Amino acid sequence: MKSKRVKLVDIAAKLNVSVGLVSLVLSGKAKENRISEAMAKKVIETANEMGYSVNQLARGLRTGKSGIIGLLVADIANPYFGKMARFIENEASKLGYQVMFGSSDENPDKLRQLIDVFVSRQVDGIIVVPVKGSDELLSKEAFQVPIIFIDRYCDNIQQDYVCSDNFEGAFQLCNVLIKKGFRKIAAMVYNTDLSNNRDRIKGYKAALAEAGLDVDENLIHEVAFQHLETRLEPALKSAINAGCDAFFFANNSLGIESIKLFNQSGIKIGEDLGMVSFDNPEVYHVVKPGITCYEQPIEAMSQFAVKLLCDKIKSKEKYINVNKMLTGNLILRDSS
Repeated sequence: MKSKRVKLVDIAAKLNVSVGLVSLVLSGKAKENRISEAMAKKVIETANEMGYSVNQLARGLRTGKSGIIGLLVADIANPYFGKMARFIENEASKLGYQVMFGSSDENPDKLRQLIDVFVSRQVDGIIVVPVKGSDELLSKEAFQVPIIFIDRYCDNIQQDYVCSDNFEGAFQLCNVLIKKGFRKIAAMVYNTDLSNNRDRIKGYKAALAEAGLDVDENLIHEVAFQHLETRLEPALKSAINAGCDAFFFANNSLGIESIKLFNQSGIKIGEDLGMVSFDNPEVYHVVKPGITCYEQPIEAMSQFAVKLLCDKIKSKEKYINVNKMLTGNLILRDSS
């Protein structure tokens, strides 16, 4: 027997509220109509529990909005971006939006293709992690819809963004090593054309300079995202041969893969070499010793990006760009 389609009136009856209130919440207009967050949350949860499905095509024809936002991350396999996707989905749901996901794999051509797909599906806006070589693309094509950058920004584009304070995070991490007596700290990083990586290396260099230590460019290694497994090992060996006594990893995937290589080589982290890293993936909790890290404020960044994008979608006036850097959390463990 075919199940009855759930309607707005059914949700309203169950909650003993008006159909108009339910409609406003599910169309993302709760805040502007002064509906409390608690009530909006209750309506959305009840709608989900009852199996309510919005007819996006009908709503799009009626309002000019699809109720969908796009999210383009750089690497969905990375635990950092996986958490970001979950937080963005949760926050979007509270505001009455669904999320369409895509992963560029740090490839500008794939990013272009995904933006085309998102725009053709009539998303109301896009949250995007810029990749190397995407400046021209993001300055033109994506502006067909409102857009927010997250995690990174583009130097040559005046656009809204939210990211963590990468300079400060790197500065704090390297200060931990310096205070423990490490003097030849190697840095492992992905492409420094990306704003987050560039700012992290600036923080690394600033910490060394403040401590009166020379910056040895031979200890700074850029490792390509593609074919990481084969390109990282030579970089680690080069730094060790150059006499480094500790490593600063600007990206968690570099740190995780290096732990595997250190274990294979019999190198003991915290004894033979010090180690600090950006991000706080689960493996940093469970390995022995635990890894000192800078945990980025992923949830706060995600919430800010979604709210900012929704405001931009609804805004009928000239929009002033918002640039936001949020402070993360230094977590001290035994690797340093």
